[in-house]
Amino acid sequence: MRTFGKMILGLGMVALLVAPAQAQRPGGGRGFGFGGPFGGGAALLTNKGVQQELKVSDEQASKLEALAEESRTKQREQFEKLQDVPQDERRAKMQELNQTITAHLRKGIGEVLKPEQVKRFDQIQLQQMGVLAAPQMPRVQEALKLTDEQKSKLTTIQEEQREAMQGLFQGGGDDRQAAMRKMTELRTKGNEKAMAVLTGEQKATWKELTGEPFEVRFEGGPGGGPGGGGQRRNNNN
Repeated sequence: MRTFGKMILGLGMVALLVAPAQAQRPGGGRGFGFGGPFGGGAALLTNKGVQQELKVSDEQASKLEALAEESRTKQREQFEKLQDVPQDERRAKMQELNQTITAHLRKGIGEVLKPEQVKRFDQIQLQQMGVLAAPQMPRVQEALKLTDEQKSKLTTIQEEQREAMQGLFQGGGDDRQAAMRKMTELRTKGNEKAMAVLTGEQKATWKELTGEPFEVRFEGGPGGGPGGGGQRRNNNN
């Protein structure tokens, strides 16, 4: 796990903090996609369960596969370039990189999917990312009408989570699955704290933004390959 930990620390933990929840689940996808390593928009696009939920056609599925692969390749290339960037500058560069790739991928999604499919995809992605990612998502900030004080509190929670995760990897050890489970716990607690920051009205808006709960399963290869699936759930975030 030391190599894995060094990679995470080298990226400044930023991508991990806003990575989808399935990234920390046992058997989760590990491809690069917007939202950070170990999954993201690209991983969700190629997940068979998500594609079934979106009711994509064979032609759309083929285009989504190509779009996801293009996104992963670009992000992988950009991440490699970050290795030469000073440590104290990597977080800002990482955020800028994620925003760029997000914009590119969203543009491609809009060209392949129908409006109602895009809406459902956005809902599923937000469910995976959690409300703690709101500070990195302008469209979510706007929808929730977050105040400066709330943004500050959410950022503080993110920083606390980042430090906890950083301490987890610095602690050493080779049990990657155990580390991922602990990361899942940290993410869950972080999102619980984040939800507590919202008002009742904002929580209702968040429920609308995320739509009907859908459990994403990544059981195939990296990035949520052919074996991935999903099902509806009765509970919400």
